[in-house]
Amino acid sequence: MQLNPKQTKREQLPARTLLSSTINVGARESAAPPLDQPYITLIQIAHNSKDHSVLRLPDSAKKMGRANSTYWQDVKNGIAPPAIRLGERAVGWLTFELDAILAARALASRTNKPLDIKLFVSILAAPRLSLKEPTSCVEGIENV
Repeated sequence: MQLNPKQTKREQLPARTLLSSTINVGARESAAPPLDQPYITLIQIAHNSKDHSVLRLPDSAKKMGRANSTYWQDVKNGIAPPAIRLGERAVGWLTFELDAILAARALASRTNKPLDIKLFVSILAAPRLSLKEPTSCVEGIENV
């Protein structure tokens, strides 16, 4: 297949690999290849988890099998979930999110099913990331 260098990456992908809906990532929307159903199920299981414990950096990095600095690099690159604020100078990671990522990686390696880990992490953390955006109910409030 001959590609025109001026085509965008989205135009270069075959039509069957494009997601029918778009995923809202921050303020921009982008098309991404879909996740297989087992990965979607892992995300649903994680979101329904009753375990809302939080791990600090050394324990989170150890659970994921990474060094502390490498774990921060993974967060920056979007292959680990963003931290949650615990205080002014303290952050941590939700255990159920880390468990879901490990389960997805295990599933991908044992079944040879492709996994876009960045997409998986962005969908996994999306419900809590969407809460950061201002809502319309606070727009009319003025400083008192």
